[in-house]
Amino acid sequence: MDEIEKAQHHRDAFQTERLILFTDAVFAIAITLLVIEIKVPELEHPTEQEALMGLAHLIPRFIGFLISFVIIAIYWTAHHRIFRFVRRLDNQLIWLNMWFLFTIIIMPFTTAYQSEYPMLRTPWIWYSLNVMGTGLMQTWLQLYLRNPAKHVVAAPEYEHPDLDIARPLTSPLVFLVSIGLAFVLPPWMLRMVPGMLFPLLAFSLRSRFLRLKAAYQEKAGVNALT
Repeated sequence: MDEIEKAQHHRDAFQTERLILFTDAVFAIAITLLVIEIKVPELEHPTEQEALMGLAHLIPRFIGFLISFVIIAIYWTAHHRIFRFVRRLDNQLIWLNMWFLFTIIIMPFTTAYQSEYPMLRTPWIWYSLNVMGTGLMQTWLQLYLRNPAKHVVAAPEYEHPDLDIARPLTSPLVFLVSIGLAFVLPPWMLRMVPGMLFPLLAFSLRSRFLRLKAAYQEKAGVNALT
């Protein structure tokens, strides 16, 4: 590698690191805003019974916080997993990442909305649309990284099973089902849907991932020998 290629490599690595650091900061802010929405209960008569009642009224907010915390953590982990393959950035990838972050940063609002009104279906539908948007944006990101014509991921890594789009499509599917169930089930039961469906889908995707991983390792081994 000559000096010009080394300089270009360092520039690409620096720009990629900047994007990742910015993304990490947005995720950290979003998670922090989740807990800020949980206000300490105001006690008119500070007694033990009233303190317990105040906490009981916050249960929907804590449930909403827990669901969104796990979802945001999963998406941060996914972003970390897929961006380790990125070797260079282009404008389209940067803007795809920005729109992905847009869906993350509005999650504290939709979380607070559905937590404030747990007995209504409309807030949950808006929250579900938010999570679906995040899943679809991650899918779009991975499709872009998998495209060999974009040259943002080196061959053969764009075929790595971690870039398979089946995994990011699970969230849109689960929350689309929850929107359909919102017109059948009581609204408070909708928060149980992700907890029931995600383990089932994760189990089925595990076998798919292992098959893709075995095929990728075999192909990468062949390419290394040729």
